[in-house]
Amino acid sequence: MKPRLTAVLLLIVAAPLAIVGWLGARVVRDEQAVVEHRFQELIGGQLRAVDAAIATSLDAYRERVLEQMRPFTPDRAELRRRSRESPLAIQFYVLGADGKVEFPPVDSPGDLAATEREALRRTAQIWDGGDLGAGAGESETGSETGWKAWYWGNGLQMMLWTRDANRIHAAEINRTRLLAELVGALPETDAAAPELADGRIRLLDATGAVLYQWGALEDEDDVRTAVRFPLRAPLNAWTLEYVSGGGAAFGSAVTGGFLLTLIPSLALLGVVVIGLAYYFYREQSREAREAEQRVSFVNQVSHELKTPLTNIRMYAEMLEQGPGEADPRMARYLGVIVSESQRLSRLIANVLTFSRKQHHALNLRFEDAVPDDVLRTAVEHFRPALEAKGLAVELDLRAGESRRFDPDVLGQIAANLVSNVEKYAAAGEWLRIESCLRDGTIEICVEDRGPGIQERERGRIFEPFYRIHNSLTEGVSGTGIGLSISRDLARLHGGDVVLEPGGEGARFRVILQCQPEGGAA
Repeated sequence: MKPRLTAVLLLIVAAPLAIVGWLGARVVRDEQAVVEHRFQELIGGQLRAVDAAIATSLDAYRERVLEQMRPFTPDRAELRRRSRESPLAIQFYVLGADGKVEFPPVDSPGDLAATEREALRRTAQIWDGGDLGAGAGESETGSETGWKAWYWGNGLQMMLWTRDANRIHAAEINRTRLLAELVGALPETDAAAPELADGRIRLLDATGAVLYQWGALEDEDDVRTAVRFPLRAPLNAWTLEYVSGGGAAFGSAVTGGFLLTLIPSLALLGVVVIGLAYYFYREQSREAREAEQRVSFVNQVSHELKTPLTNIRMYAEMLEQGPGEADPRMARYLGVIVSESQRLSRLIANVLTFSRKQHHALNLRFEDAVPDDVLRTAVEHFRPALEAKGLAVELDLRAGESRRFDPDVLGQIAANLVSNVEKYAAAGEWLRIESCLRDGTIEICVEDRGPGIQERERGRIFEPFYRIHNSLTEGVSGTGIGLSISRDLARLHGGDVVLEPGGEGARFRVILQCQPEGGAA
C-alpha cells in the first residue's frame, strides 16, 4: 500500500473515532459536572440542616444559661455559688455601668479565689478591649443579649452576656459541656446515612481538628473534601465539611455508566469506519488496477501501431518522392497518407510519453544536434496541412549552432505546439516560430493570431486531458495531453513551457537547458 493512501485511510478511520471520542468525553465531563453540582447542592442542604440543628441546640443552651443567671445579682457569695454549681458555665461575671469588672473583684486581689484569678487571666483580652455588649454584631436579635467569642489555650471560648438597667451580667460557657450538647443534636457516629453515599460529615474547629463526624466512610487514608460550610455566628469559626472516599464520591457511577455506553459505541463505530475504509480501499485499488491495465493496454497497442505506421510513412514518402510524373490525384492521396500518418505518429508519441511519465520512466537521450534543424523538420511535417488551411509560416531561427540536447524532446514539443495552431488557430492565417541560444539554453517561441486563450482557462490548459470547450474545439479531435506532455518534457530537460500574457492570439515560450557541442550529458 502506498504511504499516501495509508495515511488517508488512517485519517479516515482515526478522525471520526477521535471526534466521537472527544465529544463523548465532553458529554461525560459535562454530565459529571452537572451531577457533581446537583450532589453538592444536596450535600449543601444536608449541611445547612445540620447547621440549623446546631443553632437550635445552641439557642436552647443559651436559654438554660440565662435561667441560671436569673435573678441578676451583684452578690459575690451568690455568684460564687452559681459558678461552683453550674454545669453549663465555669464562671459568672458582673460589669458595672462604666464597663469595669465588679465580679470577680479585681479591685480586691486578696478576695479572689484561685479559680477566679485564672478566669480573669483567660478573659483579660475581653476586659482590656472593653467591648463586651457593644456593637450590633454581638447581639443576635439586636436586643440586650448576645455572645462573645475569643481564642484562648486550646481553642474557641464563648461567653454569653445580657444587660439589665445598670450592669452587664456574663457567663463563661463550659466549652466541653457545650460541645457535648451540640454533638447530642447530631446523628450517631455509625448511623446509616444513605443520603451521604459513602461519604462522611465532619465538624471541625478553627484549627481544622475534627470535633465530631458521622457517616459510612471506610477508607480514612484516601479522602477528599467535596463541600465546606461554615456554621453561623457565634460558631462561625467552626466548619462542617463533607468528605468522600476514593477521591470520587459523586459522579463516579454516572461516569462509569457513560463509559460503559461510550466504549461499545466507539468500538461499533470503529468497526463501521474500518469496514467503510476497507471498502473504499478495495474499490480504489480495483480502479487503480483497471486504470493501470488500460494504460498498459494503450501502451502496448501504441507500440504495436508504431512499427506498421513507420512502414506506411516510409513507403508513402518514397512514392511521393518517386521519379516520373505522377497522377495529381495520386499525389494528393499520397499527401493525405503522409500527413495522417505523421499525425498518428505524433499521437502515438504523446501517448507513449504520457505512459512513461505515469510509470516514472521518462528519460532523456542527449546528443549533438542543431536546434534549428529540428524545428525545420517539425515545420516541414506540418507544411501540407498548414498550407491546406491557409496558414502562412514565418520563421526567425537563430539557433543554428550545434548543442548537446535531446532532439526528440524538442521535436515533440514543437510538433505539439504547431499542431495546436493548425487545429485551433487556423483562422488567424499566420504562424511564427522564433529560436535563439542564450546562456546555455535553447529558447523558442511559437506565436499565432488565432482567438487566443481566455484568462480563466490559462491556469488549466497544462492539465492532462483538459480541453477548452468552445465553438473552436467542437468537432476537433485531440487527447488533451499535448501541452501537459510538452511541459513535463521541458521541465525534465531543465526548462519549462509557459503561456506568455498579452498580445493577439497565443504565444508559447519554450526553454530547454543544453550544453556546448561535445559536452557531458
